[in-house]
Amino acid sequence: MDIQTRTEGSVRILELTGDLMGGAELDRFRQCIDKAIEEEMVNVVVDLGKVNWMNSSGLGMLISGLTSLRSSGGDLRLANLTERIRRPLQITKLDSVFQQFTSVADAVKSY
Repeated sequence: MDIQTRTEGSVRILELTGDLMGGAELDRFRQCIDKAIEEEMVNVVVDLGKVNWMNSSGLGMLISGLTSLRSSGGDLRLANLTERIRRPLQITKLDSVFQQFTSVADAVKSY
């Protein structure tokens, strides 16, 4: 998995590419979240449009980021979910936990 970061106003955007399978990816994602919190950029959008696959470790990674950001007074919102990524969220009922948007622009505006 690759992570590209950028900032729009007061929102940090993480664009993920590849498969979310945990392991080393979890460490890279955690570092991005920790850096956002350090820089007081606690409102984060995760762009999942280029993610091919996500297993339970990938779900856990997103939950961990959400928890850290909410503890810091922010939030984590998801954008550009494909059906392949949306389905595990629905099965686990996490679709009611994460705010989801059809575009990064809409997710950024929601803050």
